[in-house]
Amino acid sequence: MLKFDKFKIVSDLKNIKIYDENRFNKIIKNNIVTELIFNISNPYSLCIKLDYVANELVIEFSGKILKDDYPKLISTDTIDTCFENINAMGFCWIDLEEIKNANVVKCDVTKDIICSDIPSMTTYIRNNLSNYQKYICRLLRNGNFIIEKNVTTRQAKKRLTIYDKGKEMSKVENLRYMAECGIAKESFDGICRFELNLNSITQIKSSLEVVDTRLRTVLNATTNPIQVFMNDVLSDEQPLPMTNAKSYFVGLVLKDCNFDIAQVESRMRQLYCSKGTNISKVMKPYRTMLSQLRQENAGFRTRLLEQLA
Repeated sequence: MLKFDKFKIVSDLKNIKIYDENRFNKIIKNNIVTELIFNISNPYSLCIKLDYVANELVIEFSGKILKDDYPKLISTDTIDTCFENINAMGFCWIDLEEIKNANVVKCDVTKDIICSDIPSMTTYIRNNLSNYQKYICRLLRNGNFIIEKNVTTRQAKKRLTIYDKGKEMSKVENLRYMAECGIAKESFDGICRFELNLNSITQIKSSLEVVDTRLRTVLNATTNPIQVFMNDVLSDEQPLPMTNAKSYFVGLVLKDCNFDIAQVESRMRQLYCSKGTNISKVMKPYRTMLSQLRQENAGFRTRLLEQLA
């Protein structure tokens, strides 16, 4: 089941009723109200815009609107709670069933995993990209690790953010939010969050493999876009340990021979062609490093992708 931390949806004005216009900012043109906008960023992000010219209802909200259910994130199981909590604010009413036919224009697909050493994990990812021209990594000052596709068009752009959710939730404003919502302080301890930003309908369709972007369709998508993205991002080649000059040389030979021990032995026999050469002794460091590389790389990559499943 997919989970999300943010949605921006576009629906029809008939799916909302306004009880208190004074809670909205009014946009007036030629003495006519063209838009009503409600916008807050604390304790959670919520923007509701009624566009009377385009006859559109635009709602953008983050997972914190779930309040005590926030650790569960937004999914098919919790989507009703999001709109129920909006309705409970008392100034408007949203039709819970009809709003699920709204079109999703932006969303953040989210996955939380347990990780005790996030810096080591992000270092591994940075050092093992499958294609350094296709993907760009950045470590922000706040500790967030960003992986982006190196493209020029907005429709093709993808960005994955990896960060320490426990650290983020330890900020004063977030501790206050959790206390008000009855969320235990330790709920996010040891949690590493992966957030894939899908900022266009084209991205949403291709990443989730859906035929339309209605909210109910997106919530019920079966493709795991974060796992697919990371599977493409991470190289399945073995990283080269460089503890000294000899190990560096051994690693370069392995890479040049496509990590094929038969090719390595063929090369070594060409180089060490003198009588009496113990080829088994010559090959020992290559066999040892290859075995180590396969165990370490396969283990880390496999474990990470399994956690993202």
